[in-house]
Amino acid sequence: MRVCQLAVAIGCLHVLLSCSASNHWVLKEDEITQKLDSPFHMREPQNLIAFLEQIRYNEYVERSYLDLLRKREQIVEHLRFSMRFGEDLAEQAKCAMDYYMLEKRMSYLKITPDQLKRINLPEQSDVNQPHGKSGTGTKQRTQEPVCSNYHKLSVGPATYDHLESFQPKVMDSAYVEREHDTNIGTATVELTRRFAVDGLQHHPASWKFHTLSSYYWRMRGNAREALPCARLAALLAPPIFKDIPLLSLGTILFRMGRLIDADLILTAAVEHAPKVAENHVVLASALAMKHDFNRSLQHFDEAERLDPSTLPRTQQVRNFISCLENLTKKTSKMYSYVKYMKNEVKEFKKLKFHISQNHERLVQQQLPLGARRFLDSKSSNDDLHRRGQYCSTRTPNGSDEPVLFCDFYSDMQMRLESKDVDIDVLERDLKANTDAVIRQVSTEIRKQFNLEQLKAAKAQMPAKATKST
Repeated sequence: MRVCQLAVAIGCLHVLLSCSASNHWVLKEDEITQKLDSPFHMREPQNLIAFLEQIRYNEYVERSYLDLLRKREQIVEHLRFSMRFGEDLAEQAKCAMDYYMLEKRMSYLKITPDQLKRINLPEQSDVNQPHGKSGTGTKQRTQEPVCSNYHKLSVGPATYDHLESFQPKVMDSAYVEREHDTNIGTATVELTRRFAVDGLQHHPASWKFHTLSSYYWRMRGNAREALPCARLAALLAPPIFKDIPLLSLGTILFRMGRLIDADLILTAAVEHAPKVAENHVVLASALAMKHDFNRSLQHFDEAERLDPSTLPRTQQVRNFISCLENLTKKTSKMYSYVKYMKNEVKEFKKLKFHISQNHERLVQQQLPLGARRFLDSKSSNDDLHRRGQYCSTRTPNGSDEPVLFCDFYSDMQMRLESKDVDIDVLERDLKANTDAVIRQVSTEIRKQFNLEQLKAAKAQMPAKATKST
């Protein structure tokens, strides 16, 4: 009995598929109309297996296309969120500048009275005592304390010549900004020059005058002369005082933006004199700019323990660390989110490719739109011609020769090629939006955190009247 019913069903289906009229109707604008691009108008109407597969392919294509639209909406919404997130992040990045734009915010990078006191320089009258009174001619007034003219800088670990910062290529372009300080006037700079020159002439092997010369060149903003002086001072200084020239050397590298080498030199200064709070303050500041926050805070804690008076300076950088640490975490989240969106686009592209593959299987089994005999009405012809045509090469079954196949676009093909699901448009929008976010945030962060930018911004501040001493 069941066999008879199945035979009757197959027979009816064969009759329906063999007729020349459309076998696929849809509700459109409250009317039941022929579906002009029906995938069920088969090339082989009598092939039941092909018909059942056509149903499966069609269901997959229709269902997956809806998924594709949902994915696109998600990606667009995520793009909007990333833009808002980036704008908020760029605004928050401005918090770092608050701790540097005010006067004396970079005082921990400058020469301090405590540093000069620790050198314990002799009175100027004692400097030239072995050789009598120094000359006061034109040469004496114009001579500069070029340390290499008074002592040879030896090669070896003691002068740190293995560091990248001291290689010729780096030294040739070495730059450090002039140290602006209202407490140091032109008279002080001139006095430092004369004292350093006089000291080097009479005591060329004294670490104190090489250190003083490095201070002078720092005041002048001349890194190429300041570095050799500080290296010579570190070479000549006894172990108990070696941290003083090392601190000057590390500070110069810090101000040059050579943070890795500055970390090494300043760490050596702390190791030579762990009880000096100033050493911990400068090292902690360098570590903060290097984003080594844990070590930075440890050295700030130690500096405050050794000398509570350092708190006003350390607190400024602590605020900076808090600001930067938060920004670093959020920036990392932003990059992760951008990576997530790129994966979303990849999945979108993959799904669209699978839809196209399954739709191609539909096209292979259905009768070409241009060959459908029921499309004889004027409205059907007008609709057909509005669709446009496409051509592709195909290899028929049982043949190795490719043939050119042309047909009108189906509804699904037009939807897959529309801007709504255009992969190129989506990838371009993603790249443009994410690049804009990254560029905006990166520019803002670089502007706030880059040492050279900070120094340039500070140099543009209205200069106060220079004090003479």
